[in-house]
Formats: sequence, C-alpha cells, structure tokens
Amino acid sequence: MKHACVIGWPVEHSRSPLLHGYWLKKYGIDGTYTKRAVAPEAVADFLQSLRANGYVGCNVTVPHKAAAFCAADEREDSAKAVSAANTLWLSD
Repeated sequence: MKHACVIGWPVEHSRSPLLHGYWLKKYGIDGTYTKRAVAPEAVADFLQSLRANGYVGCNVTVPHKAAAFCAADEREDSAKAVSAANTLWLSD
C-alpha cells in the first residue's frame, strides 16, 4: 500500500483527502491520502522523515512551499522560477 498526504499549517480545511481518496477508490489503487498538520518549526524534520514514515510523497500548502522547495533533490524549472514546490515525490 502506498501512502501520500497533504501538509500545511493549518490544513484542517483541506478537501484534498476527499478528492484523492475518491480517485484511489474509483481506480482500485491500494493507497491512502491523508492530511497532516505540520507546524512551521517542524516542517524540515517532517519532510526528511517522509520515507521513514511510509510516505511516497506529499502535496504542500502554505506556509511550507518554500521549505519543500529547499528539501527537494530535484527541481523543475517552474518550481525554480518561484522558489517553491507544491508536490514532493519520493523516487526509489
């Protein structure tokens, strides 16, 4: 089973788990998508522990987009243009 999440501060209002959960179920994908409230002072540690915590990636909301950009090993040109990342994917 693959696990992904959306992180933010706050993140309680996010409807992303409903949306992604629908598509996971519709297409029979063995996975979960949750929301994680991550305080700004904890975001760097959280991002470094994604794999150890069983995640394959995460979507990122404000105020963590710049921190996600800094945590990425590879960056697309569009992310470089704004020094921010919306999605982190952990490759094998």
